[in-house]
Amino acid sequence: MKPTLMSAALLAGFLINAGCASDDSTSKANKVNEERIDKQAIAISDDDKDKAKDVSKSLVDLASMSMTEYELSKVAFQRATNPQVKALAQQAMNEHQQSERDLRALARQLNVTLPTTMAREGKSRIDDLQDAQAGTAFDIDYLSEMAKVNDKALDIADDLDDNAPNDAVKELAKKVQTNDEKHKDQAKQLKNVLE
Repeated sequence: MKPTLMSAALLAGFLINAGCASDDSTSKANKVNEERIDKQAIAISDDDKDKAKDVSKSLVDLASMSMTEYELSKVAFQRATNPQVKALAQQAMNEHQQSERDLRALARQLNVTLPTTMAREGKSRIDDLQDAQAGTAFDIDYLSEMAKVNDKALDIADDLDDNAPNDAVKELAKKVQTNDEKHKDQAKQLKNVLE
C-alpha cells in the first residue's frame, strides 16, 4: 500500500510540475508584470493600471517576436541557399540584437519583466523552419515566416505607439515599426523573385 501512495504522490508532483513547466517565459513575464502593477499604490486608478498592463504586455510580446525573428534569421543564415536571403537574415539578426538591447534597457527603466525565451508559437515556427527542405523551398519558407512575424510585431508596435506612456516608449515603438516594415518588405520582394 505504501508503494502505491508513494507512486501516487510522485505522479501528482510530476503532473503539477509539468503543468507549471507548460507556462512559457512570455506567460510568466506577463503574470509577474500584472501582479506587480496590481500591487501598486491605491492612488493609481484602475484605468491607469490597465494602460500599464497593456504597455507591459506589448513590451513582452515585442521581446518574444524579436527573439523569434532573430532565431528564424539565425537558422536561415546557416541554411539559406540564396545569397540575398542570407544577407537579409544577417541584417535582421544584427538589427534585432540591437533592438533587443534597447528593449531590455527600456524595460529595466519601466520595471517591466521581459521573457527570457520566446513564446511557444515562436519555438514552433523555428522547429517548422528547421524541418523545411533545403534549397529554394527553405528560402521561401523563411521569407514567409519573416513576413508573418513582422506583421505581428508591427501590430504590437502600432498598439504600443498608441498607448505609449512616455517619449522613450514611443521612440522604441517607432524604431520597431521602421525596422520590421523594412524586413517585411524585403522578405516579400525576395519571395516574389524566388517564386
